[in-house]
Amino acid sequence: MKQIMIALSLATAMAGQAQIMNVTSIEPLNVNQDNDKVLQAVAISPQGDYLLLSTDTKQGLLKWDFATSTMTKVTDDEGAGSDVSISNDGRQIVYGEVTYKDKRRHEAIKAADLSTGKKQTLAKAARNQQGIMVDDGAAATITDGKVKLHALKKGAPQTTERPILSRHHLKLYITQGGETRMLAPNGADERYIWASLSPNGTRVLYYVSDYGTFVCDTDGSNVIAMGDLTAPKWWDDNTIVGMDETDNEYVVTSSSIVARTLDGQEQTLTPSDVIATYPQPSSQSGKIAFSTPDGKIYLITVE
Repeated sequence: MKQIMIALSLATAMAGQAQIMNVTSIEPLNVNQDNDKVLQAVAISPQGDYLLLSTDTKQGLLKWDFATSTMTKVTDDEGAGSDVSISNDGRQIVYGEVTYKDKRRHEAIKAADLSTGKKQTLAKAARNQQGIMVDDGAAATITDGKVKLHALKKGAPQTTERPILSRHHLKLYITQGGETRMLAPNGADERYIWASLSPNGTRVLYYVSDYGTFVCDTDGSNVIAMGDLTAPKWWDDNTIVGMDETDNEYVVTSSSIVARTLDGQEQTLTPSDVIATYPQPSSQSGKIAFSTPDGKIYLITVE
């Protein structure tokens, strides 16, 4: 009955909007949660067969299997839920581990093989871990401005032509052809967060504090304003999803998951009576997971 009510509410909310996606269902997930912890969805596998969850403080990673509705622990590491990447085949998870030494924050980059349970440290704890990129069986890490490629499976490539995004003190950088440079399409004085590369590797999606979401080419040209969508992510090369939120300076009071295309079409994907935050899309499987501030997890299925 709850799923039916969500569908009816959603149909009303979407009346008159562009039809970017055909939403077939929005259903709550019956994830097992500790009574004293609020869980959030932090990543979904490319195949859409599992979801990664972390606490609201980003401690640890849990894997929720959609087929069996079972939960397994990946790691208890602090900060593991802050910046998670999943390999194209879904086998490898790459994440950060945060530690403090003399009250100073350090971060190591680790990988976990879900098929074997084996874990490895890709980059030792350092003050300036700047970025992670996982592609084609390898993971690239950027530490103190230096790029290193790590094989996640046998036969992984030794080099990558795909651009690598990184950040340092809220500034955005891009590495291409072994050269790293600042990417400042909205100006070098702005604060850049939530940056990601389009699936085809030709455009960059990013958020500028106090201004909203933008898309540009990898050289910083052809800037497109995408509105004030928080925590944006690519759906495909022409579409992004993010959260259209309202807050009272302390807590989010309303939020919807919204899809927008580069040519300006828009569609609200969730009903107004659900505070839907931090979308985790998997276009390959037609799924988008999201969380609510009180720890409920939902799954949108689209065609």
